Amino acid sequence: MSAWAMEAVLASALLMAAVLVVRVPVRRAFGAQVAYALWAIPVARMLLPPLPAGWRGEALPVLPAAEPLTLYLGAPVVTLPPVADAAVPIGWAEAAVLLWSAGAVALMAWQVVGYWRFRWRVLHHGVAVDRVKSVTIVQSAAANGPLAFGVIDRVVAFPRDFAARFDAHERALTLEHELGHHARGDLIANWVALAMLALHWFNPLAWVAFRAFRADQELANDAHVLARCGAAARHAYGCAIVKAAHGRAVSPTCHLNTVKDLKGRLRMLGNKGVSRRRVAAGGGAIAALALTALGATASGTQAAERVRTTVEETTGVDIAALKPVSALHTIAAPAVPATPGLPQPPAAPAVPEGGQGRHTRIVVVKNGETRTYEGAEAARYLAAHPLPVPPTPPVPPVPGDVAPPAPPAPPAPPAAWDEAAFARDMERHARDIERQTRDIERQTRGVERQTHSAAALAARAPTVVQRSCGEGEGHSVRQTVISARDGERRVMIVCTNRIEAMSRQAAAQARVAQRVSLVSLQRARQSVLATHGLSDEQRRHALDSIDRSIDEMKAQPSQDD
Repeated sequence: MSAWAMEAVLASALLMAAVLVVRVPVRRAFGAQVAYALWAIPVARMLLPPLPAGWRGEALPVLPAAEPLTLYLGAPVVTLPPVADAAVPIGWAEAAVLLWSAGAVALMAWQVVGYWRFRWRVLHHGVAVDRVKSVTIVQSAAANGPLAFGVIDRVVAFPRDFAARFDAHERALTLEHELGHHARGDLIANWVALAMLALHWFNPLAWVAFRAFRADQELANDAHVLARCGAAARHAYGCAIVKAAHGRAVSPTCHLNTVKDLKGRLRMLGNKGVSRRRVAAGGGAIAALALTALGATASGTQAAERVRTTVEETTGVDIAALKPVSALHTIAAPAVPATPGLPQPPAAPAVPEGGQGRHTRIVVVKNGETRTYEGAEAARYLAAHPLPVPPTPPVPPVPGDVAPPAPPAPPAPPAAWDEAAFARDMERHARDIERQTRDIERQTRGVERQTHSAAALAARAPTVVQRSCGEGEGHSVRQTVISARDGERRVMIVCTNRIEAMSRQAAAQARVAQRVSLVSLQRARQSVLATHGLSDEQRRHALDSIDRSIDEMKAQPSQDD
């Protein structure tokens, strides 16, 4: 992981925390759609490259370049090159990079596999009933509630009992909600958010931010639907949300509702809408906030440099020196082989002490600073830092010792033409081609048989039609599914008017049962008051129990609502 990647992860995590703090006040002031747009700021910071050198200005101090160490002995004697970096073995920092990479890949793979298994299960147990523009409408036994999924092959799925549980107005609003997810690009946003979660899988704050992002996404889509359908649809829309409540959710999909977000979304339905002027003002404020946050946390600024320096001082790891994953290995410096047969240079003469013989003076220039050693201090410095031995010049070759190069070998004569072997090779190739042709013909016949079988199955599959049924259709007026034939094709007719009539009858029976229960409790209360054989404590205890039951019965939602 490079220094830029480390700074991007840290900065995006800080921006996630900032969005978690301001999302609720922003939603109250400017609306749910503006609050949902806040989550683009951490994603933009994760993708932001380092600032160009010309844009940084005075953001970073200019550090002096490393200078070679120069020794002077009276006059300049030798210039020592900078010491090369030694090989660094794999440490805990490199191991942490490997663990982070493995965790990110594992989490993303788990999400992708789970999504494809869920998609296959919904489509395998479902049947297509309609198509709105490029979105396929499916009814499936594997769908717990209304949901939308798919980025390229886009699908909206409903449970099998969707028509029985929802009335016509609620069904229209539910379909509008799921189509809104596709129109707004929420399915693409879910995959981007999952990629961000995979990069921050080790950070608990990222998991909290992902759940808050999904909640803001649903609230923004609710506001979008209500803006299109009007405030009069709030009651039916709230009923649809309650009926679709369930506890299971697949991350890349968009469910109409989950139980944990039910209260917040119903509370939002009671709020007044936000004017377009306030939404536009909120969008401008969010754009300004995004530019400020990205400019303050971009790689190459003083803030990013301070964060990186703090991390390096805390962990003791040089982030810029971390190797890529492909280069995490120990590089051993090759040993310099000795050259035999060359004369060795004479030993260096002893350095005289200060004040004896030739005056010794050493000037050391390092990192822009100059230090001078003389006399005994110079001798001690040379003892601690011996001068390197100059390289031995190469020995020129002695004339007559080098053998002349050998003449090139003559080219080998071409092999004789073997006509019989060529004929055998051609026959073998012809047999191979004939065998491959037979295999292709056999595979083609198999594909044709499978195509005919699929066409026969499709011809035998019944056609499902939803419409209102007359009194004379079917065996009785309570029959909700009628089997008929249209020529040679079987047709399954789903009687929507009979299903709605049965739902209204069940609701009426529930209202009658509720009223009978309430009257029975009131009569029981009057009977307790009229009984003279009870003590005051017994009468009070019985009346409290009956009053609580009456209050609970009255608190239950009426079927007339």
